[in-house]
Amino acid sequence: MNKKKKYAVSILAFSMGLTLLSGCGKDKGMKPEDMIDKYSAMCTLGEYKGVEYTASVTEVTDDMVQAQVDNLLSQYSVSEPLASGKVQSGDIVNVDFVGSVDGVEFEGGSTQGQGTDLTLGQGRMIPGFEDGIIGHEIGENFDIDVTFPEGYENNPDLAGKDAVFNITINSCQRVTYPEYTDEFVASYTDAASREEYETNTRNSLEEYYSNTNKSANRTAVMTVIINNTTIIEYPEQEMQKLVDETVKNVEDEAKTYGYDLELYVTAVYGMASEEAFVNYISGLVEDYLKEKIVVCAIAKAENIEITDEDIEKAEKMVMDAYGIDDTEELYEQYTRDDITYYAIAEKVFDFVLENATPVTGQ
Repeated sequence: MNKKKKYAVSILAFSMGLTLLSGCGKDKGMKPEDMIDKYSAMCTLGEYKGVEYTASVTEVTDDMVQAQVDNLLSQYSVSEPLASGKVQSGDIVNVDFVGSVDGVEFEGGSTQGQGTDLTLGQGRMIPGFEDGIIGHEIGENFDIDVTFPEGYENNPDLAGKDAVFNITINSCQRVTYPEYTDEFVASYTDAASREEYETNTRNSLEEYYSNTNKSANRTAVMTVIINNTTIIEYPEQEMQKLVDETVKNVEDEAKTYGYDLELYVTAVYGMASEEAFVNYISGLVEDYLKEKIVVCAIAKAENIEITDEDIEKAEKMVMDAYGIDDTEELYEQYTRDDITYYAIAEKVFDFVLENATPVTGQ
């Protein structure tokens, strides 16, 4: 499995979360208007109002709420082994199987006697496989007939073909879930009843998806605007500083585990080499600064002002996001310029989203 960390190019995920610049808290940093003037001069701003973007829209459904209820019940479920009897949906079974098409076993279609665990009814296997096991006896050996779905990606040669699986049920664990009652909810949640729990759950989901959709939509709008803009120059010194400090942070992280940078970025970040990692970070830094330039250009064009209250709001948002207790600790980790830019970007992102044209994705 690829363990490469995925860094989103955004003010929080990159400037705040990745570089973790430190030791600059006593520096007052640039004034917001000076930052805006500096970076806005580095581009020719393209169309930024009324741009179309594919909107991210998520409607909270009853099924989503039910999934949270099921998850709650599963946290307090109990499983016990069964010595005999018929397996049923929801049971965790260990099975061996051998699959064949036209009497010929196919690659990857056998457990090779090692057994594998399945939760029946979970839909992990191809259609008909788990249903074919339900109702059979523990210890039984039997055949089931299934058809691989069209467009089967794991093995395209099997797509649409009929197959026979010889199956042995080795063992079974039966999972028992608590009864979903008002008393259960009151005992294990902050709600007093099922109705209150489901209402709270729906409200939480709606808040979550509202925030995630807003974030996705702001990113979508900014992507269009950035593509419309011509960058004249980059702040080369700042760019190199960001790359160097980011690489150093990762190198220090590697040392805490007893690795050199080359081995660490290969094993943990999925990079081919240290050079590839540095190039990757350089690309992210360039994208981040491109965003910063465009954000400041829009702030300049729209005369967006940043007040002390905006800075305080930005401080609070970053502290809440990263579990920082106070501003002293905040500025031990981040520069004043980081927070100033975050305040500018928050207002610009909201502005461009309010002035963009959403198009529902197909």
